[in-house]
Amino acid sequence: MYREFDLIERISKIFGQPEGVTLGIGDDCAVLDPGRFDLVTTDTMVEGVHFRRDWSSPQDIGFKALAVSLSDVAAMGGGPGAFFLNLTLPKDEDEAFVEGLLEGLKQACVELGPAGFEVSAAGGDVTATRGPVVITTTLLGEASPAGPLMRSGAVPGDRIVILGPTGLAQAGVEVLEAGLDPDDYPALVAAHRRPTPLVRQGALLGLYGIPSALIDVTDGLAQDLGHILERSKVGASIETHHLPRHDELVAFCEATDADVLGYMLQGGEDLQLCFCVPPARMPKLWEVARREDWDVFDIGEVRGSDEGLRVLGPDGQPLDIETIGYQHFAD
Repeated sequence: MYREFDLIERISKIFGQPEGVTLGIGDDCAVLDPGRFDLVTTDTMVEGVHFRRDWSSPQDIGFKALAVSLSDVAAMGGGPGAFFLNLTLPKDEDEAFVEGLLEGLKQACVELGPAGFEVSAAGGDVTATRGPVVITTTLLGEASPAGPLMRSGAVPGDRIVILGPTGLAQAGVEVLEAGLDPDDYPALVAAHRRPTPLVRQGALLGLYGIPSALIDVTDGLAQDLGHILERSKVGASIETHHLPRHDELVAFCEATDADVLGYMLQGGEDLQLCFCVPPARMPKLWEVARREDWDVFDIGEVRGSDEGLRVLGPDGQPLDIETIGYQHFAD
């Protein structure tokens, strides 16, 4: 079991001094370089709600805690920087578990930080509790020179794009809940345990000013796209035959007699990027995608606000979004 100040010293040794921070761990406040950071996001993970120890290793839990914040900065078209870590731990918490958490956080810094940006801890707080583990990360970021990409810029005629399949993380949770063999569905389980935010992709989208609006998929593709529509005061159509389908998700749904489209539209925590692109900027997107070897999926169109969100089948006819996977995810 770590004592408070021993744990703070351990965190300081693991992460060192971040770029853009004049004074980091060890004082009452961190001191930031003037004008360096203009984005800030915070996320909390609670044991029993966002993770379970019998499902995920300490390293996976720490990795995911920072990954979700990194995804938020990517969703603004920015690059990540210093973060602040708040750890609430049981009084008798095993040191090996804490070391694993810190190792996972460090792995996320190294593996997910894009070139040109250093991700490291600049401070935070540790406290003891009689309750579950609670991990809060507050991440600072730098917007692109053109400014942050927000949810409010979409206009009718824009194309709707995602960079990969959705629904995997939710299916991964259900694999574990059902007691199925994780080795039968490694991609699904990994999407829940150790999601990979599209940090470099978000930064490049911001650098080139490609999207008119951008969001990361944490609550489900339909719901998160709905946030863009609400902020932009527009409607949209999703062309389901253009949605990317992951083979493992399809196999899981066939084995469990589940609706794959429900997972793709309603499943959350995939940390995919969904964004709107004016037609005139689509050539630039394809150019960057070819150079960076991205998968790009054009899945629909922004429409007038009177149309709301329409989900279209292969025949172009609207589907009832309220029934697609709804009962499954409501249980």
